[in-house]
Formats: sequence, structure tokens, C-alpha cells
Amino acid sequence: MKERNRRVKDVTGALFFCSYEYLKAKVPGSFLRLGKLIFRRWKFLLDYPPPVRLRIALETLGPTYIKIGQMLSTRVDVFPEEYIKELEKLQDNVPPVPLDDILKVLGNMKEAFIEFSEKPIGSGSIAQVHTAVLKDGKKVAVKVIKPGVEGQIKKDVAILKLLVKKLSRFVKPLRDYRIPSIIEEFERVLLDEFDLTKEASYMEMFRKFAEEKEPRLVVPAVYWEYTNRNVLVSEFINGTKLTDLKNLEKFDRRKLAKDFVILVNRQIFELSVFHGDLHPGNIFVLDDGRLAFVDFGIIGRLSPDTFSAFFMFSYAVMKKDVDMIVEALKKVGAVGDNVNEQLLKRELLIFLDKYYNRPLSKIDAEKFFYEELAITRQFNVVLPEELLVLLKTVTHTESVARIICPDFTLPPVLQPYLKKLIPKFMLEDFRRRTMRAAAAYASLIENLPELLEKNLKKNRNEKREIPVLESSFILGFSIILATKPIMVPVYLLLAALYPFLKGGND
Repeated sequence: MKERNRRVKDVTGALFFCSYEYLKAKVPGSFLRLGKLIFRRWKFLLDYPPPVRLRIALETLGPTYIKIGQMLSTRVDVFPEEYIKELEKLQDNVPPVPLDDILKVLGNMKEAFIEFSEKPIGSGSIAQVHTAVLKDGKKVAVKVIKPGVEGQIKKDVAILKLLVKKLSRFVKPLRDYRIPSIIEEFERVLLDEFDLTKEASYMEMFRKFAEEKEPRLVVPAVYWEYTNRNVLVSEFINGTKLTDLKNLEKFDRRKLAKDFVILVNRQIFELSVFHGDLHPGNIFVLDDGRLAFVDFGIIGRLSPDTFSAFFMFSYAVMKKDVDMIVEALKKVGAVGDNVNEQLLKRELLIFLDKYYNRPLSKIDAEKFFYEELAITRQFNVVLPEELLVLLKTVTHTESVARIICPDFTLPPVLQPYLKKLIPKFMLEDFRRRTMRAAAAYASLIENLPELLEKNLKKNRNEKREIPVLESSFILGFSIILATKPIMVPVYLLLAALYPFLKGGND
């Protein structure tokens, strides 16, 4: 309990100074002076501008909050660009746990290796990765969940949820941007990372896609016989990291950049599943020019409705159709009832006018993205996490592609790809919606006799006149729907006219 209270005080102190300017405008000076006294350990944060202050606070709070900060960097609908840029600097430079602790997690599995590196090649908040050699001589990467870290992260997230829930009663921006629900979503994502079999399953999915449809992509093979919830053993990838700019010179860098963009977009638009953490350290170039993706701990997956909304949104931006943009946002529940839609459309139109007549090669996709989200933020438009990760991934690909080829631009590559896919997508979306409607109508027909029987009994019990004509309409509609669906519009027209016809006869 003492440890928990100390942790609560630390997190509260960090929050106090990170929101100091907001509090200064809202609360009495005596409250601020008291806060400075109670949380004086964190007073050093005031030496930094607010965006830097937030990053340093998260780093000081430790691994859990570094991880949360990395996730917050996707919330471009909540934080301004300068905050996002700072949060993106957060790195998992977490000290590794001793080798003996890792070997305890492996248990009897360590007998499968004839070599096991003493130092890890990577150490994050949740896991660390060692190289090893199997008895058949194959070199592998061994990812191991750090012992004890799951319990600590659960405690830290519980504290954060408690504080945010209490503060949201008094701090309006926390409510406007639905911060409590965002933290709950982060908790779900974090806990998913503690089951390495999920990551292994996604690796298999992407590997199958690469082998069958995309020869430019390489995904490490999983050794399932050595993989469980706490350990993931996979093929070791030996290639040139994108951060190794000197060695990239031996490749056709423009082709690499274009291949990378196409690979990411094929994952999104053809699989509806994509690598959600494609920073340069997770991408390798093999000697034959193929690209290898590693570390599938963060995955973006799109529901059909979100994917449909994204396609509608992308197409609407290309066509400068602000009505369709707002419809797409409403489709995913991002536009609240209190939003002035006409004013939102006006601001979006002014923004699109700024870019619409520029050559595609002169549009910076990432800058475009941040400016567009700045507009929606003014209207408290809060996007679903899966859509945000998708939007950020699409635009972040340009940043990574520019590391490979500095003068690369995303729109000229992406626009023709989207145009090619739109007819296929619209047909698939229509088919899915038709099937959904057919299932709903089938359920209606199946339950109609029971509903009619209940209605008739209710009318008898209440001694009401039984609406024979209305009942006939419903029964006839069911029969027509089952036998001659083409006549449904006629029935709907009659149903709409009936109240006027009935009123005229009274």
C-alpha cells in the first residue's frame, strides 16, 4: 500500500506540472502554491516548454509510461503536432534484466540452444530480444517477456485510470476528448503484448501473404515448437537497417522507397491488417533488395465499417467533397451531437482549397495530415484508435520513405493505387451491406408471426380494434420480400401514403 501511495503521488505530481498552464488559468493561486509544495519533486518540469515537459515526465515515470507515451503519439486528434513530435522521441531504452532471469523464463527450452547471447540486441518496456543458435545450426531471434513486468504495468495503468477518471469530473478537456476511454483502449493494447503467441500468429499471416502475393516482402519464420505466451523464437534477419544510410547507397533507393510504400498500402487495403510500428529500426534491406519487417508486437486491424469509413474519407479528400468527409467521420462516431457541422465543413473546405491545385509532388503528406487533424481537433472530433493508427501509418510511410530517398513524395504513388482499388472496394462494400440487410430481413420474416400474434393478443386484452389493413401490409411485405424483392419499393410507397389515404377517409 505504501508503494502504491508513493506511485499515485508521483503520477499526480507529473500530471500537475504537465497541466500547469491550464490549472493556472482555472484555479486560485493558493491551490497552485500548495501543489508546488506537495509535488516539489516534480517542480523541475517547469524548466521545459509544455511538449518537452510531457515527454520528460513520462520518461521519468518509467517503462509503463514510456509505453503509454508512445501510444499517445498516435492520438493526433487530441494532441497538437508539437506534442506528437516530442512523444515520438520516446524510446524503449530500458535496461535489460539479467541473463539468469531470462533463462528462468525459458525453463527447459534453453536446452534447445547451443548458443545464447549474453547481451540482448534489443530491450523494451515489456520484452527483450537475444540471438541464439539452434542445435541444427540455424540462427534465431528469441524474444522473452521480462519477468514481473506484467504485474507492474497493470498496477501503473490502474493508477492512471483512477486518476484520469476522477480528474475528468473537473477537467473539461479530459471529457471532451474522451481520455478515460482512450486509456482503457491503451490498456487493452498493452495487455495484448504480453501474449507472444498473438504476435507469432500475425507473423504467420504476413509471411503467408509475402510468400503467395508479395515477393518484395520478407517476414521471419516462426519456430512454433519453441514459442509460447512468454517466448517467441523466430528466424534471424541479417540485413541492412534503414538507419544505416551509408550501406543503403549500394541499393536503388528510389525503388526501395516506392516498394516500401506499396508494401505498407497492400497490407492495409488488401489484408485490412498492417504492421503498426514501422519505424526504421524494424525494417531491413536484404542483399537482393527485398524488404524485411520485424517486431510485430503492435498490429493495426480494421473492422469492415472502419475500413469503409477510411475509404470514403480518402476518396472524399481526393474529390474535395466535404459532405462525404463529415459523413465518413459520423460513420465511425467521431462527430458528436454538439458539433456545428456547417462550420466544420466550411473549415475543411478552406483547408482543402489550400492544397487542391498544387502538384502532387509538392504536397507533404505528413504535414497535410497534421493540419487536417488540427481542424477536427477544434471541433472535439475524436477518432477511433484503429482509424488513427491507420491514418498515422499511411502518412508515416512518407517519412520513412524519405529516409530511404530524401526527395520521395507519397501522393503520386498512393493516389493511382487508391483509384485502382476504389471500384473493387465499392463492390465488396455493397456485397457486405446487402448480405447484412438480407440477414436482417430474414430475421424479421422469421420472427414476424410471433410479433403479429403478440400484437393481436395485446389488442384483444385491451379491447382495441384490430388494425387489419396495417397487419395486412406487414404480412404482404414479408411475402413480397421473400418471393418478389423487386416489388419492395412499391410496398414501401404504399406504406408511406397510407396515413394520408386513411386520414382522408376519416
